[in-house]
Amino acid sequence: MKTIVVLLLCVAITTTGFAPEREDIPMLDGRTKTSSEQLSKRLQDIAKAENVTGLSVVVVKNRVIIYQKYFGVKNASTNEPFTDNTVSYAASLTKPMFSYLFLKLVDKGVFELDKPVYTYLKNPIGSYEKWKDLDKEPEFKNITPRMLLSHSSGLPVLRYLVGDSNTLTLISKPGKAMYYSNEGMNLLGAIVEERTGKDLQTLFKEYIYEPLGMKHTAMVWQKEYDADFAVGHDKNGKVIGAEKRSSARAAGSMVTTAADYSLFVADVLGKKGLSEKLYNEMLTPQINVTSKRGFGPLRDSMTNPGEFSNMQLSWGLGWGLFKTPHGKAFFHGGHSEGWQNYCVNYPEKGISIVLLSNSDNFELAASKILATTIGDAWSPLKWMGYFDQH
Repeated sequence: MKTIVVLLLCVAITTTGFAPEREDIPMLDGRTKTSSEQLSKRLQDIAKAENVTGLSVVVVKNRVIIYQKYFGVKNASTNEPFTDNTVSYAASLTKPMFSYLFLKLVDKGVFELDKPVYTYLKNPIGSYEKWKDLDKEPEFKNITPRMLLSHSSGLPVLRYLVGDSNTLTLISKPGKAMYYSNEGMNLLGAIVEERTGKDLQTLFKEYIYEPLGMKHTAMVWQKEYDADFAVGHDKNGKVIGAEKRSSARAAGSMVTTAADYSLFVADVLGKKGLSEKLYNEMLTPQINVTSKRGFGPLRDSMTNPGEFSNMQLSWGLGWGLFKTPHGKAFFHGGHSEGWQNYCVNYPEKGISIVLLSNSDNFELAASKILATTIGDAWSPLKWMGYFDQH
C-alpha cells in the first residue's frame, strides 16, 4: 500500500488495500462508530447480496480520508480486483467539478454568472452545427451561466429524449423550473473552450487536477490508464466495456478514482478554492426542485410545492442541495450504462462519502450502503429514481 498525501492540506491520508484501517468510521448521529473491519464485512455482504459487480468506497472526515476500500472486481471477465490506481468512469460526477472550474474562471473575471451566454460567443449561435437549433428559440438570449449551472435554463436532459431526436429545443422558459440538463452543461463547456482558447482537459489540469494532486483523473482518456481501468457491467454482471472518451464533455466525460475525487471534495469543503462570495453562491439554492423525479419518465412531472419540499431539495451551482436533521447537505450522482456513482457531503458534520460503481445494480443497493457506512437516511435517492425498477 502507498500513502496518499493531500497536497495543500498538509495531512496524511490513510491508505488502501486489505489491511485493517487505523480509525473507526463515525456515523452522522455523532454517537455511533463502526470499526473498519466490521464495516468492510457489512459492505462486502451488501455488494454480494445485491450483485454489485464492483464498488469503490471512500469516507472523508474533516477533509481527510479515513476509510477506503474496494469490493468486487473491476472486470468480471478477468476477475481482476481494483487497485489504488484503477480508474472508473465518473459520468455526471463530472458536473460539480466543471461547475467549480467555471466559478474559478468567474473569480478571474473571464465570465460573469448573469451575463447572457450568447454574448460570449464569437459567432451567432446558428453558425454552430451542434447548437444551431437554438437560433430559432427567442428565449435563448436570456440564458445565463447561472441558469446552466443550476439546470434552470429550460434545456432538456438530452435532445433525443424530447421530441425530434435531431432537434434541440427549450422545454421551459429560462429561469422558470429545474430540468436536469446534460445539453446545458455541454453548451457551457463549449463556450468555455472557445472563450479561453483551451480545451477542457487542459483547463481542468491547470486549475484542479495538478493543484490538488489528482493523478488518476482526466476529462479524456490517457494512455497510461490502459494499464489499470475498470469496465462497466449490466444488471446480470455482463461486461459492457470501458469509457475511453477522446473528447471532453462538461456533462460527463471524466474518469477518476474515488480517492482522487475525494481530493476535490476536500478542496470544496476547505472553502479556499473560490472567493467567499462564489463559494456561498455555489451552495445557495438557485432554483427549487419541483419534479417528481430527476430522471426517467417522471422527470418532467411537476408538483407544487413539490414532493421533496420538506427537505428543501434545490439546486445550487453544480450541486444538488437538501436539508437534514444533521444540517444542510450537498450531493451529486453519476449514471451511465454500466456505471452508477454517488457523492454526498454533510459539511456541519465534516463527513463526506464517495461511491463509484461499475455495476447497474448499485443504485438499488445505494440506500443500504449509505445507511451502513455513515448512517445516511436522508439523501434524495427517491427523487434520483434509485428505488424505481430499471
